[in-house]
Amino acid sequence: MSPSGGAWLAAGALLYAGLAVSSMRLKSATYDEPRHLVAGYTYLARGDYRLNPEHPPLAKTLAAAGLLGMDVSFRTDDVSWREAYQNKLSRQFMYQWNDGDRLLFRARLPMVALAALLVVAVGLWAARLAGACAGAVAAFLAALFPDLLAHGQLVTTDAAVALFLFLTVYAFWRVAERITPVRVALAGLALGAALATKVSAFALFPILAALAAVLAFAGPPLLLRARGREQALEAPRARLLALAAVLLAMGVIAWAVIWASYGFHRAPSRDPSAPALDWTIVPPGQPAADLLRAVHRAGLLPDPYVWGLLFRVAANQAGGEDTAGAFLHGDLSGTGWWWYFPATFAVKTPLPLIALAAAALALAARGERRTECFLWLPVGLFAAITIAQRLNIGHRYLLPVYPFLFVAAARVAARGFERGVERHGPWLRAALALLLAWYAAGTLRVHPHYLAYFNEAAGGPRNGYRWLVDSNLDWGQDLRGLADYLRASGAAGAKLSYFGTADPAYYGIQAERLPGFPPPAQITAGVNPGDLLAVSATNLQAVRLDQGRRLMRRLREQEPIATIGYSILIYRADFSWTPE
Repeated sequence: MSPSGGAWLAAGALLYAGLAVSSMRLKSATYDEPRHLVAGYTYLARGDYRLNPEHPPLAKTLAAAGLLGMDVSFRTDDVSWREAYQNKLSRQFMYQWNDGDRLLFRARLPMVALAALLVVAVGLWAARLAGACAGAVAAFLAALFPDLLAHGQLVTTDAAVALFLFLTVYAFWRVAERITPVRVALAGLALGAALATKVSAFALFPILAALAAVLAFAGPPLLLRARGREQALEAPRARLLALAAVLLAMGVIAWAVIWASYGFHRAPSRDPSAPALDWTIVPPGQPAADLLRAVHRAGLLPDPYVWGLLFRVAANQAGGEDTAGAFLHGDLSGTGWWWYFPATFAVKTPLPLIALAAAALALAARGERRTECFLWLPVGLFAAITIAQRLNIGHRYLLPVYPFLFVAAARVAARGFERGVERHGPWLRAALALLLAWYAAGTLRVHPHYLAYFNEAAGGPRNGYRWLVDSNLDWGQDLRGLADYLRASGAAGAKLSYFGTADPAYYGIQAERLPGFPPPAQITAGVNPGDLLAVSATNLQAVRLDQGRRLMRRLREQEPIATIGYSILIYRADFSWTPE
């Protein structure tokens, strides 16, 4: 790559990091972050994996690395640690034993670095496919993508798995160019990192199998270089054997990476008094669960990793994780909808990106088959698997498809910029420039509230709570903004319905609690006319609420007098309400 191309990639990474860091300084902990952070800290500092075994450890451990060198307080004599009560322990760790925002800021920095690396990787692949202009456009699209800015700053697994899944496919594409031991090893490391980050990375197995089939039966011969000699593999049988060996080697390396992510310890904890994992969460007779229990008995993988997969089987059999809280455009569902993710894609994706991606897909039939398959097969297969599982609690589950869309869209845009004057006149170039300017303006307009991004077709972020809630918009991140609002307005306090796990009192919010999720320990005696109410958007839509549905229905009939980060709505009550 030319020096100018490298400079554009660096500029994209710096742009991303600047926007993400300036945003995350203003946001309280989102719903899952305290649990992920305390778990990662215990993995790194104590080599103990008893907490949060339902999710693989790599991203949590990397986040906790940001705490190295800090004076962190952790009490091993507390019952919540001894019994692995992760919700209670995370609250104590963040808001009683330590300064929660200080820990969170440091832990979020490694996550921003991972997301910035994704910006570079996207630009690098686009540049290799279509030149420096494509690389710059791809990095631009990635750096200003609202969902990456939203989730790439959080101590969660979504942006990390998007990075490692993309790197795995990119590394496998490099293997397809020329099979060498180094390239195979890098692909195996990327695969292992993805599998050690999030269970959704198992989608890589059908993706890699499909790409291997394409390589075996289509396109030019495979080039194999070993021991200083290069050989061209032309026959499908020879290609299949070589690719099978490649995938096997990648699998072995990935297996070692998974073990390494647990410190090569099989048991969750070295402490014999630590709680044991429950291997009966799925009854015998279920093939997938029985296979996982056999893997456990054989000791092929770390116990908490296998248990996390078993937990996922149990969740799927129960109808999906938190599916009872599925909300879409005014409707609640206990089973979810197959069209949930297509709908979230339609309202959470910037319209200029949709236009460029659609153009890229329309032109894909004219492109080189092998390259187009590497860009579009991962998108199609990952989206199909995600839709089939119906985990209807967040568009973030689709985040891994976007890096491929950035590359595809950038190739189309670069072609227009480079050939527009000669073939179609200055109008095409001007139209592309306007699309990219629109893309940037839409993202910057919502700064620093990237989680609340909705495109213009959905009515923008102010209308977002009518479409989607939970991690699409309201993940508990705006307590700091609420505290600022109450101070600025001179309000002594408010009655608060909060969706999240952060501590309002930590931010100086004096509030009587309305029904929310998780349910507060004590609920206010009621609401009177004139009361100031602060209501999380997820609770407003009565998602997972056991109490307060009548209150929320009444509030949905009113317009809020203010919004905090688009996720907390402020009302002045003109009615009375008592808990039902």
